[in-house]
Amino acid sequence: MSSGGKVSRFRAKGALILFAVLFLGVSDTQLVPPLLAAMAADLDVRPGRMGAIVTVFALAAAVSALLLGPLSDRIGRKRLISIALAAFAAASLATSQSSHFSTLAAARMLTGFAAGALSTLSLSHAGDLYAYEHRGRAMGILSSAYFLAFVVAVPVGALVAAAHGWAWVFTGFAFAAAGLVWITARELPSVADKDVEDAGRAPETGTGRTLLEHFRHQDRAAGIAAAFLTSGGLVGFITYVGVWLDGQGVGMVRYAWLFLAAGVAASAASPVAGWLSDRAGKRGVILVSNLALAVLFLVVGGMAWGPGLFVGIGLLGVAAGARQGPLHALTTELVDRRSRGSYVAVRNAASQLGIAVVAAVSAAAFDRAGFRAVAGIAAVVTLLIPLTLVWMREPGARDGSSI
Repeated sequence: MSSGGKVSRFRAKGALILFAVLFLGVSDTQLVPPLLAAMAADLDVRPGRMGAIVTVFALAAAVSALLLGPLSDRIGRKRLISIALAAFAAASLATSQSSHFSTLAAARMLTGFAAGALSTLSLSHAGDLYAYEHRGRAMGILSSAYFLAFVVAVPVGALVAAAHGWAWVFTGFAFAAAGLVWITARELPSVADKDVEDAGRAPETGTGRTLLEHFRHQDRAAGIAAAFLTSGGLVGFITYVGVWLDGQGVGMVRYAWLFLAAGVAASAASPVAGWLSDRAGKRGVILVSNLALAVLFLVVGGMAWGPGLFVGIGLLGVAAGARQGPLHALTTELVDRRSRGSYVAVRNAASQLGIAVVAAVSAAAFDRAGFRAVAGIAAVVTLLIPLTLVWMREPGARDGSSI
């Protein structure tokens, strides 16, 4: 605990537990698309119709974040994390037992609601637990969940589905979530009781007013814009890599190794960059990593298949992973604990909106001008992120965070 202006040593337990919580929700999100064909065949549903479960999941996740983020500011986040994990376990079990499309869609809607809560609450709780001087490292650990889910969960889930069927994948999620309920209840550190009581006296009187309040502050609005741009640029680029390589005659198995290289690089870079940002400053790491990423988008977009592309994609993964932790650390310090949950909820919603907008623009660009145009859009979007730092100062720890 901070005392007399001094910051205690970093304690990783809370960050590791929250990493597991976030990893669970992200893994479920990334695993469903590869399983869609098998699920459609098993339930005798057209693949296009089965894709609706992705839509209902995303909508439920967005609604959940916007509802439970502000609620967590009032009643505390730890208990809501446990409730969300229990709901996730029940929904995953229901998914595994679904034999009709309607029940599957309902189960995926509940899963999305729980997963949206897990993402918002884990990042918000990390912001509460860790003093700003340590928060880059903590957020770096959490952020690696986004990339490790792709590297670890997707291939393991695919193997389980191939050997035993897709239902067993969700059964595994159910048991994992149930185990995390017990772990979070016993081991996840809490903020001080006084902080939770103070959070309950937040001045805003309604959820809608609480959410809109963030747009009235330049620094918070800049953080929301950064979230929009960060997710939009990266996902817009990644979406068309496979199609681009397919046009070069590169098969799915070969470019799967390319994605694996990027995921491993990003997973390793995320905690290291978070640690570095605690020493060199969050804004500096965000600036350098985004400038490097913009250049790499352009370079990689002009490369042909070969060893050089693996190097380029690996460096791209490093730059993408390096910016996540410092950005989460900086933006969660723009608000105090009384409104951190609602702010993270708005940021998460902005991320999803960024993906939708930039992916739509990239789709039109790819059809008209090819992958170089997509890479150019990603580079321009990424170059806008450093501009948001003009309104986001490098703050000091100002609320006595507990770890």
